[in-house]
Amino acid sequence: MWSALEAPAWARQFRSDKLDEVRAFIGNRDGPHARVVHRHRPLGYAMFQVAGPRTHLGASDSAVAQTVRGHVNGWVLHLALPPGTVLSSGLRRSAPTTAHTAALIPPGWAFTRNSPPGGLFAAEVDPAALMDELHARRPDEVQRNLRRLAMPELAAAERDRLGQAAAQLVRATAPDTDPRHRLAVEGRFVQCMVDLVLRDAALARPGELALERARNLEAWIDAHLGEPITLGLLCRIAGVGERCLQKSFLYRRGISPMRFVAERRLLAAHQWLADGSHTGGVTEAGLRFGFTHLGRFSVAYRQAIGESPSQTRAGARAAAQAEAWSGAAAGAPARSQMG
Repeated sequence: MWSALEAPAWARQFRSDKLDEVRAFIGNRDGPHARVVHRHRPLGYAMFQVAGPRTHLGASDSAVAQTVRGHVNGWVLHLALPPGTVLSSGLRRSAPTTAHTAALIPPGWAFTRNSPPGGLFAAEVDPAALMDELHARRPDEVQRNLRRLAMPELAAAERDRLGQAAAQLVRATAPDTDPRHRLAVEGRFVQCMVDLVLRDAALARPGELALERARNLEAWIDAHLGEPITLGLLCRIAGVGERCLQKSFLYRRGISPMRFVAERRLLAAHQWLADGSHTGGVTEAGLRFGFTHLGRFSVAYRQAIGESPSQTRAGARAAAQAEAWSGAAAGAPARSQMG
């Protein structure tokens, strides 16, 4: 399987031993996310990314255990994960992965990944591309969506087939590749992913809340995290009843509406605490993002992020101070070696 050490020459590559640099680099591609490490040593983080018209593929290696909290935009297939990785979404928690475990994550889902040191390989497919293939093969499924994260155990032949399709797609992203060939290779990879969706996905009909209305509601939640939010208020904003709203969030996100609100608040609090450009502390973060009980905020934060709010804040302040010292040293006049 591809690893960061086998990155093609044309790939976007990145290496760092610093957690704040890794957070910033990945955040520019994937958006806000939380990432903590569980050992005070250089991260040894290396990764590469390549892209086709409808796909993004990438591999990474890390020398330390990590907890990553984020969400995906397209259909994501983790074809390789460090053995012992645990994925969770909402209240669902997977068993530790083996060398034969894959992970299939539906669009829009938030997840937490606890990984030991090691490498992973992932592919993200544009939702429309995968749904077009699914519709062509199963017209009755076009109005359905993936209800949960799937963790299939792959037989050797199936793993080899997926691995070969992924390797061919990585090579097809080379700049001098004929666009027709690239699209054909990409189509074969999408077909392999649909095979996996049809084999392991739990498909269920969505509730009455339309996709566009669901996205608008989630955008409203993100814009009002610091305000009181109740289930009744969400129903009024969405224009549907409680049962429909509950079903829609379970189908779309795998969690309840209020659990979604809590998780978005925790992620926003993490981003704010990890920002070293201001002097605010843990109490202000809790109040800013709608948490009225500081103790419960700290417990929920540790469960979701993997470290306490005070640890995140202390790390951000230390990083900001180190950057300030580095800048001051760079601007200072050189001193004689005699001193």
